[in-house]
Amino acid sequence: MREESLAFLKELLTTASPSGYESAAQRIWCDYVREFADEVTTDAYGNAVAVLNPGGDPKILLDGHMDEIGLMVKHISKEGYIYVQRIGGVDPALCRSKRVNIHTAKGVVRGVIGATAIHLIDRTKDIKAPKMHEIFVDIGVADEKAAKRKVAVGDPITFVDDFEMLNKNIAVARALDNRVGCWMIAETLRQAAAAKIKPKCAIYACSSIQEETGCNGAQMNVVNVKPDAAIAVEVTHSTDTPGIDVKLHGEVKLGKGPTVSIGREHHPVLVDRLRKIAEKKKIMYQTETFSTSGGTDAVVMWTKNGGTPAALISLPTRYMHSTAEMVDLRDLKLSVDWLTAFVTDLKKGERFKVKV
Repeated sequence: MREESLAFLKELLTTASPSGYESAAQRIWCDYVREFADEVTTDAYGNAVAVLNPGGDPKILLDGHMDEIGLMVKHISKEGYIYVQRIGGVDPALCRSKRVNIHTAKGVVRGVIGATAIHLIDRTKDIKAPKMHEIFVDIGVADEKAAKRKVAVGDPITFVDDFEMLNKNIAVARALDNRVGCWMIAETLRQAAAAKIKPKCAIYACSSIQEETGCNGAQMNVVNVKPDAAIAVEVTHSTDTPGIDVKLHGEVKLGKGPTVSIGREHHPVLVDRLRKIAEKKKIMYQTETFSTSGGTDAVVMWTKNGGTPAALISLPTRYMHSTAEMVDLRDLKLSVDWLTAFVTDLKKGERFKVKV
């Protein structure tokens, strides 16, 4: 991977941006894409859009979401312990003993999520995972008054787990979901700008906000941009680890290329176009069916503007919504190459319509 691109990925992954608080990471993204985009804009809620060849036709929207899951200060007890609520799909069973950063108006306050020592737990009873309202953060103060001098109700919280390479290909970090999507669309824009064959389409790379709390930013972007087609660039579950039944969840493997999804919101003509260009360019990819247990920004984009042809390109990811998400950088490169090949292969005025 290009050194500058890897540095950009690391900077994104080590910048906190829980849903609703994406500004710091969005600034990094905007600064990066300004070098090769024709236009970069932001809206009232902090969505960022970088445009290449704005006069092109068709108009293609590439969407990644910048937000990550996290927590928020809900209540401060008399003893100075901080109780929390979820921002997005946080599993309370994975929270205990984690270090956290509380992002306050005065700066970051470090804390730890309490975990009772195993010696003090009654092991004659079934040990159950905690419920979210039972999770508490200890910031090392004596009482409520001292805690309130440092933090306030509503302060967002992120986990303290940063980017690390396990070997030359495998990366681990929190918030790969979906900082990598924003990275991929930025890199696609960069490669398309430098391509010998200049794209005939207009490319709108959208770094969306608040996907984890309702796919909110993507809904704004697809209405504002009004594209001829929209591609969500996301992560998907790599199902090649113990305990996952591929008969239930399908077979997706790390290191075997990105996936394209079939069915429901995924427009068959657009999907077919993506698959054909991958095969033409000999880009390895995997196929999966539409999700019955969750959704991506594609779910909210396809019904907007009277129907927007939508597709989903996803990066295989192990341990999603944990603080140790894992990806293969070779899959990242293939994803960007695929998207770049697609946008540079489109014909002027090309459209996607189901024949009836």
